[in-house]
Amino acid sequence: MIGILKVYQFANIERIDRVGPLQQLGQGARNRFVVRPDALEEHSPFVLLVEDYIDPSAGFHPHPHRGLETVMIILDGQMLHSDHLGFKGVVGPGDAQWMTAGRGIVHDGGPHDGQLVHALQLWVGLPAQLRNSNPGTREQRLGQAMMRPAQNGSVTIYGAGSLQPGEPEWSRWPLTISDVRLGADGRCLLEIAPGERMFAYVLKGSFEHPESGRSMVAGDVVWIELTQESRQFEVTTASGGRLMVYSGQPILEPVVARGPFVMGSEEEIAQAYDELRTNRFLETSA
Repeated sequence: MIGILKVYQFANIERIDRVGPLQQLGQGARNRFVVRPDALEEHSPFVLLVEDYIDPSAGFHPHPHRGLETVMIILDGQMLHSDHLGFKGVVGPGDAQWMTAGRGIVHDGGPHDGQLVHALQLWVGLPAQLRNSNPGTREQRLGQAMMRPAQNGSVTIYGAGSLQPGEPEWSRWPLTISDVRLGADGRCLLEIAPGERMFAYVLKGSFEHPESGRSMVAGDVVWIELTQESRQFEVTTASGGRLMVYSGQPILEPVVARGPFVMGSEEEIAQAYDELRTNRFLETSA
């Protein structure tokens, strides 16, 4: 039997945005938008990405979510978190906290052991058929992520791209997050599945995209072209750096985001708020 050789083409950069300014959320808590929630169809399945800086004196009071999934990657510090279903845990550097809000969840959290927390939190929409999924929280430890080598560096892979045979899914809507760390003269190739949306956030250093000759520096948000063919996204660096890469299939349905809710219509958003006001929000979420 003759095997079929899979041939890849290199993907181009669609555009490069910049991370937003730091904003004060309250005493001891700041964040900035990496991806703003104002181009939902263009960015689908991604709703938003924020970079959080939370002092030990601050935290998140119990608050609701519905109709989405979130994933938080801890860059520094430790985060204590819990939800109304009784799940409670602590995630530290390199760990990922996955949360399915589904039909409704209330959660809270804050720094643990007096450490400042630096984290990236992504919101992902859900299609109508999954929007009423059972809520829940899961922790993916650094040791549960998949590690693969790169030229003068390494890639840590979370989510769908790290699944081992028989392992439960980390999220209802398949999502892969790649933490790329390269030293001097490093190089990395990332595979893009057909139709997949992908973007990268440069955390440190600078990178080059050999296909276009464009440079990427810390604070850049790099959107990779959407293609119906299998492609690879290539980055190189002369001096070293770190970037987080997010990839997932777009949701080809209307998505509306308001406050802590991500639904399919304004009517569904209004219903969620009405249930919250009348203390019926969690009646069917347990």
